[in-house]
Amino acid sequence: MSRHRDVLLAGGAAVVVLAVLAVGFHVLGPLRNQRDISADERRVQDLRMIAQQIYGRHTLPATLTELRLPNQLQDPVTGTPYEFHTKSGTAYELCATFATTSAESDSENPRPDTFWNHTKGRQCFELDAAQMPAW
Repeated sequence: MSRHRDVLLAGGAAVVVLAVLAVGFHVLGPLRNQRDISADERRVQDLRMIAQQIYGRHTLPATLTELRLPNQLQDPVTGTPYEFHTKSGTAYELCATFATTSAESDSENPRPDTFWNHTKGRQCFELDAAQMPAW
């Protein structure tokens, strides 16, 4: 009788573990999606750091390599350099290619600001070195 009870308990425990795993994958999404979200968060963090380095300059750098941010100048997954385009005066834009939309990335921890919100694909952010970038 105790062997039968042990088998039932083991089977019940296995069902509970599988159910918890299924719910976890449903709530969090596949592991690949989590990696994409993490990479996008890193991209936003990199762009913020770049904008912080440019803030307050009277003249814009010719290229991002003039900044002393070797680890933040390129995409963490592809290794492609972030795009930097000067506009007029102290205006410029930073561009990156995102794997997800910010709504997917921030559903658990929404940002108070919406400036760095992004869609999936290539996204450019218009900034000005004379103004404090959104954090």
